[in-house]
Amino acid sequence: MYKHQRLQPRFQEKRLYTQRAIVGIGIIALMILVLLSRIAYLQITDHQKYAMLSERNQLRLVPIAPTRGLIFDRNGKLLARNVPAFHLAIIPEQVTDLDKTLDELSSLIPIDATQKEALLEKIDESPSHQRQYIKLKLTEEEVSAFAVNQYRFPGVSLQVDLIRDYPYGSLLAHVLGYVSEANKEELSKIDKKRYNGTYQLGKIGLEKFYENQLQGTPGIQQMETDVLGREVRALSTFPAIAGTDLHLSIDIDLQIAITHALADKRGAVIALDPRNGEILAMVSTPSFDPNHFVRGIDPTSYSALRDAPSRPLFNRAIQGQYPPASTIKPIVGLAGVATGKVDVNHKLFDPGFFQLGGQGRHYRDWLKHGHGWTDLEKSIRESCDIYYYTLADKLGIAQLSTWLSRVGLGKATGIDLPGEQKGIVPNSAWKKKALGTVWYPGETIITGIGQGYILATPLQLSVMASYIANRGDAFRPHFNKEAPLSKLPPLKLDNPNHWSTIIEPMRQVIAHPKGTAYRHFAGFTIPAAGKTGTAQVFGIKQNEKYEHDKVEHHLRDHSLFIGFAPVDEPKIAVAVILENQKASAVVARQVIEAYLMEPQPYVESTEILPAS
Repeated sequence: MYKHQRLQPRFQEKRLYTQRAIVGIGIIALMILVLLSRIAYLQITDHQKYAMLSERNQLRLVPIAPTRGLIFDRNGKLLARNVPAFHLAIIPEQVTDLDKTLDELSSLIPIDATQKEALLEKIDESPSHQRQYIKLKLTEEEVSAFAVNQYRFPGVSLQVDLIRDYPYGSLLAHVLGYVSEANKEELSKIDKKRYNGTYQLGKIGLEKFYENQLQGTPGIQQMETDVLGREVRALSTFPAIAGTDLHLSIDIDLQIAITHALADKRGAVIALDPRNGEILAMVSTPSFDPNHFVRGIDPTSYSALRDAPSRPLFNRAIQGQYPPASTIKPIVGLAGVATGKVDVNHKLFDPGFFQLGGQGRHYRDWLKHGHGWTDLEKSIRESCDIYYYTLADKLGIAQLSTWLSRVGLGKATGIDLPGEQKGIVPNSAWKKKALGTVWYPGETIITGIGQGYILATPLQLSVMASYIANRGDAFRPHFNKEAPLSKLPPLKLDNPNHWSTIIEPMRQVIAHPKGTAYRHFAGFTIPAAGKTGTAQVFGIKQNEKYEHDKVEHHLRDHSLFIGFAPVDEPKIAVAVILENQKASAVVARQVIEAYLMEPQPYVESTEILPAS
């Protein structure tokens, strides 16, 4: 039997239904209200924000690299330019097997493991649609090899761009430096906006020092993209602003002449205009081709340059620190006269050696039996060591170091070139700080002839020559011809005529038959002044004799020369250093001739005088 259920009255069912309907409608209305509120918020309050995001989904700002400023010599000859070059590029998202593609490319174009590793690292850190460079500045052969096989490499293409080029190659490597791809450390320091669209910056030399001027300002191109981020078309362009050109004081013809004069010798030459401090030429040999660094030098070639015993990457002109040897004797003589420690006409007897207090160690002259009776004029002309041992002893190291510092030694010149060394002008305080020991009188003696702890760069020696040429004035050396002139602290004398007491014998060094450079300047018609120097590389024992040809090459003496011309109206000041070689005066003569006159055939005098 079925049980009978009691049914609710119809009006109760209708009431329950109505209540449920009202609740449902209320919920729906509430949801609609929330939705409308959100729509209103998005459309009104946040409209600008989301409109911008929407636009970004369609547009991309692509940086345009600026054209780097050009570099010219003093006569308008182009020293650094930008030339079209082919680069090999890859878009990772278009490549199915990246490793395989790179391996197959390596069979056509040399790609070493280091380049491959750097590329893969960049790809990992960047969006897959962003173009990456595999290799820069391809050779004609590499371009041809890839062009024929391009169909085999989807996603890989040739890109044309402007790249730095140095038409004079190694002739100006230590002056101009080079630009190259920024490394991780550099990328972390540079202004990302400033370097948008470019991958290179000045690494050394003037390219680095004047980076801000040469770099320029990048532009922007607004590109339309598809949903996958690929570029479709350009919508607008704000062009880049090219870098400012740099006009140098360098005379490239003089630079070439000096390089030829140095030939295969290791050394450096500085030629500057003493009237304003403009660098006319700066040569350091051996050198290197900076173009190899622009396109990315391979590790093997770089290691060969870095580890070469001749140190071609080393700029001897501003980084080489050498004993100045006898080139400082005119300043030591000037200090003696100006302080009253010695009279111009006073003569002392040179027996070939000097002893402190008349006893103990013999400090020898370069001329075995000495120069006999010697005054200041003769001491400079013939480079008498005994005269300067005696004078250094009278002056003391405090006065000696002060006077050498006053002509620019022991301090940076402030040249507009990175990496300058400041040399050493020693004294008792310096030795205590640097070596933790006291100063000995014997060290004062050898400082008087430019040996011992004293060190100077060729650039500093050229500034010292300028001080003498200008009778106490000198300008800060510089390459930028458009830079304002900057005077160095002057060396003022109570009696300005004292300058003549060292300039005249420096003229005799070249023009007098007994002058140490006379044989190298035979037939020279320009009135010039100079001073030779011979710097010992190693110490020799008390009774040991130095024989140039019997000493290992790397232990042979350095040869130095400073000078200026013409004597009365100097237009050029020169400093020369030849490592382990003789006859720096020969090079100096060729430098002066190349700048002031037509070079004459070199005929050496038959009279042989050792240079000191």
